[in-house]
Amino acid sequence: MASVFIYHVVGDLTVGKPELAEFYETETVEAAIKAIGESTECGIPVWKKKTHVGIIENGEMRQQRFVGILNSFDIVAFLAKSDCLEDQDKAMKTPVSQVIVPNNSLLKQVDPGTRCYVELVSCLLMAYLCIEAANRLLLWIVFEDDDVLL
Repeated sequence: MASVFIYHVVGDLTVGKPELAEFYETETVEAAIKAIGESTECGIPVWKKKTHVGIIENGEMRQQRFVGILNSFDIVAFLAKSDCLEDQDKAMKTPVSQVIVPNNSLLKQVDPGTRCYVELVSCLLMAYLCIEAANRLLLWIVFEDDDVLL
């Protein structure tokens, strides 16, 4: 029973997620603002372009191409600089590589056969259960309080 539950819960959290889109470090701040706005996540992953087209990448090659994650706070902090305020058009055309703080350790590729994968699944399960418990608690509070209108 537990394995069926874990399978369905983890499946709900992971299956159907879109492929990790590649937003290149040569793109502009303007394009990044649009991409962050359209993203369902809180930030966008930024990548270096592939040096060899047609070669199948392994995990290490992909890790080396990953630059970091760019979020709206990074953009706002960049645009708030005095030189960006003076020339806003130039600031919007600035490559993302000049805005992002590189940190390729944010990308974790996990092999399903490793212990790390099992720990990741456990963390996802615990997060799901915490969210479910919080939702139930909030519903209980709403139903118990007569003054709250639904």
